[in-house]
Amino acid sequence: MAYLVQGDSSTAQNPVLVLYTAFDGFPTDVYSLSFQIFDLTTPANLATFTTGNPNDVQIFPQPPGATFALDVVHLWNAAPTPGNKLGAGNYFAPWTAGPNVDLGNYAIKWTFQRTSTSAFRSYTDEFVVIASDQVTTGSPIVARLQLFMQDFFQKNQLLDALEYTPQQYDLALYLSCLRFNMIPVPTSFEVDNIPPSAYYAMFLGGAGHLLRSTSIEQLRNQLTYTDGNIHVGLTDKHALYLAAGNQFLGEFDQMTRQWKNSFNIDDGYGDVSSPYDAPLGGWGNSGFGWGCG
Repeated sequence: MAYLVQGDSSTAQNPVLVLYTAFDGFPTDVYSLSFQIFDLTTPANLATFTTGNPNDVQIFPQPPGATFALDVVHLWNAAPTPGNKLGAGNYFAPWTAGPNVDLGNYAIKWTFQRTSTSAFRSYTDEFVVIASDQVTTGSPIVARLQLFMQDFFQKNQLLDALEYTPQQYDLALYLSCLRFNMIPVPTSFEVDNIPPSAYYAMFLGGAGHLLRSTSIEQLRNQLTYTDGNIHVGLTDKHALYLAAGNQFLGEFDQMTRQWKNSFNIDDGYGDVSSPYDAPLGGWGNSGFGWGCG
């Protein structure tokens, strides 16, 4: 689920609220496109949106029932008239989650026509507005790992806080980077310099290390007590966290090997060599020389 930090905006440079339109499997431009924003931050609002009159919880644009028309002709960087088009069949909705906007879930409803004679069609998606202190600091990959873990106040139903601190996210990615570098062919990447094509593997590794770390905490603090016929377990999810962490790390190892094999073939132009031929400074002649410092 996409998220906006309270006070931030969805823009061409930060396209959070995005619609892709494809027909017959190909990105296709539309003739017209508009959107509306609805407040789903309370159970009552959600019920109104799903079973009542959605206009009663519409917050943008005003008045309720109105739609905000987008410029689907001009690209976002067109001069002198920039539009809302990011590419073929790819559009963003400009909207700001102001400082007084409630935290929680929202819905964006897109309404579009494929051609001037086509019927209007609509698509609704949800996103969440979070507080600035719910976003980890550091590199973009750290913030994206938090999003991957769905670690927000609104999502943690049994906690009144984030489950993991920014330092824990940093450590999880650092450990993933070390593990990434140890898998043949040996490398010496830094977290901030991992190639984007390997980000998904890093997300899997980061999640795996976070879950395994939590399994240690669960084991250390495990407590079970009985009150009559009621059995209560506190921090008794060691096995569940450990199994989930191991599954993520297994997928991480497999994807890392596939990534390195592909990279090695591309870089070596078909040469065959031992995985240990490449020095820790990089990939053979590729010149990479980063470390997990």
